[in-house]
Amino acid sequence: MKRKLELAIACIVLLLGTGLSSCIKKDLPEFASFDANEITLVNAEYRFNGSATMNGQPIVAYQKLNVTQTVDKANATINLAISVPAASGQFTAAEKAKVAQSNLWFYLNISTAATVSPTGGTPALGDPTDATKALKYVVTAANGTSRVWTINITSFTNN
Repeated sequence: MKRKLELAIACIVLLLGTGLSSCIKKDLPEFASFDANEITLVNAEYRFNGSATMNGQPIVAYQKLNVTQTVDKANATINLAISVPAASGQFTAAEKAKVAQSNLWFYLNISTAATVSPTGGTPALGDPTDATKALKYVVTAANGTSRVWTINITSFTNN
C-alpha cells in the first residue's frame, strides 16, 4: 500500500513538472547575450593540512592572503601586491614560513555569464600555481567574444 502511494505521488510530481515546464518557454522575450569578458577581482590563498582530521586524514585549511590590485582594463592586465598575514590559529608561524610565491591558489571574479580558462601554461584555477611568472587566463563572454588577461605579481611579502 505504501509503495503504491509513493508511486502515485512520484507520477503526479513528474506530470506536473513536465506540464508546467512547457509554459516557461512560451512567449519569453529574447535578451542580448552579455558581452563583458573581464576579470574584476583576484584573490590569493595558501592551502595546507589543518589540525582537524576526518577518517584519520587531515582536512585542508587555507589562509587568505592580503591582495592589492591595479587593473588596466585597456590592456587586460592586473598587477598584484601580495602579503602574507600574521600567524594565528591553525596558521602557525611554522606554516606561515612555508608560504611561497611559487605555491599559491588563485580565484577570480569575472563578468556575468562569462567563463574562464587558463592559457600559456598557467595552471587551472583550483590548482597550486607558481606565481613567479605571469598568469594568463582567457575570459569568454556569453556572446562568445574572448579576451586574454595577464596577472602579474609585482610584489610578494612574507615578513
